[in-house]
Amino acid sequence: MISNVQTRRRGSSVLMMAGLLAIASTLSACGGDKEAGEYPADFNRMSDAAKVAYMMEHASPDSVARFICLASIGDVDGVRIDTLANATLYAYENYKDGELQDFVRAYDECSARLPLSKRMALGKRSVEQDPMGLGYELGLTYVNEIREQHLDAARVEKEIRDLQEACMRNPEDSATFRRFMTGFKVALERDGSSDVPEEIFRKYAQL
Repeated sequence: MISNVQTRRRGSSVLMMAGLLAIASTLSACGGDKEAGEYPADFNRMSDAAKVAYMMEHASPDSVARFICLASIGDVDGVRIDTLANATLYAYENYKDGELQDFVRAYDECSARLPLSKRMALGKRSVEQDPMGLGYELGLTYVNEIREQHLDAARVEKEIRDLQEACMRNPEDSATFRRFMTGFKVALERDGSSDVPEEIFRKYAQL
């Protein structure tokens, strides 16, 4: 017979796993915040690699990707990834084959769906991103995001306004917005107005 102690331990493990599955499910839509209490008490004292290792044990690769993406820009309440490169490197080194493909796909999708200002914040934390080219890249790729996400004119205007305000708050980002506008204009002129709100094309393609 299983002792009462073993039964309690098994029940505790089931409850912990259920809680971790709930954490993973709330990350399924990029942008969902987490509560610090849903993680182990010492979670923020772990290294970035240890945080990712913990998540890899208890969540699917796509949830881990979204966790890294959002935690690195402060969008997971009470939890922070301090060095994006360390977190992603650990995942790249420890996922294999299909799991690695799922991780990469989910990370790219999550970052692409972030509002412009948050995508800039994520880009600044990536060692692979050229700071001088960040604004241009945001602008060049934004037309495709408008098309794929079916963004309306009001949403586009708000994201551009929020990006401008975010750039104005930090002197180091003062040129990023100008570069974004240049890249956005070039992309609009190159791709045409297909699937882009007409008022957006008229306003920004003719700057």
